[in-house]
Amino acid sequence: MSANGWHLIDPATVTSTPDDYRQFIQGSKLEFGVAKSGYVVSRCQWFSDRSAAYLAAGRPVVAQNTGFTDWLPTGKGLFAFDTADDVVEALRQINLDYQAHRMAARRIAEDFFDSRKVLPDLLHQVGCA
Repeated sequence: MSANGWHLIDPATVTSTPDDYRQFIQGSKLEFGVAKSGYVVSRCQWFSDRSAAYLAAGRPVVAQNTGFTDWLPTGKGLFAFDTADDVVEALRQINLDYQAHRMAARRIAEDFFDSRKVLPDLLHQVGCA
């Protein structure tokens, strides 16, 4: 796998402290995420907290489509895939203008995951506002 630039690492090493985890994400080029089958089949719109962390770090995300495309913008900084061809195209797009996709990833995090925007509505919905 290392011939293609991929390396397996011990997950305990990169997640042993919050600082280690942050450094691992910031040192990554992007996240490639495969969802559990049930999330894909049910189209439940599941989106990983790890993917949100990658976006916040300004790292593009290529994630298997669980229906999150119903509420998150894709095509710049975030890509959903259903097929291997979708993955290849997403990686091609990211490599064409990596910096633009990094900036778009960060904007998605700011627009959809910033606690100042998300928390007030959440508290209101549960009757704590």
